[in-house]
Amino acid sequence: MDTKREGDQIINMSDKNILEKAGDILENVTKFQKQSKLKSGYLERDEFKTSNLQKGFFCYNCIYWIDMGGGKCMIVDDKGPDVFGNISDVIAKHGCCNGYEPNFDTINEKKEVMVD
Repeated sequence: MDTKREGDQIINMSDKNILEKAGDILENVTKFQKQSKLKSGYLERDEFKTSNLQKGFFCYNCIYWIDMGGGKCMIVDDKGPDVFGNISDVIAKHGCCNGYEPNFDTINEKKEVMVD
């Protein structure tokens, strides 16, 4: 095993490579600028709130959508107006934008029904 001494610590070289790679990833993430709702073509319609979100091009089915704090997105900023001028300060699960990438795990999710 390849090791190196730095100060009072002995560092496994493979661990150091992992730490360097993690640092590179964090640096790249902090450089990333999210798109505004307008620039991404984000829209949110109340008519879609009661839709079957497992089918269709909704944020709920997108790989970038995160179910926290009402809804967040990794590529679209949750602040500001959508294409209709509505301001909700969340990325709603029933919204959609032009950055949509399907999350086949949620689209193909099978629900089991238990019958007594």
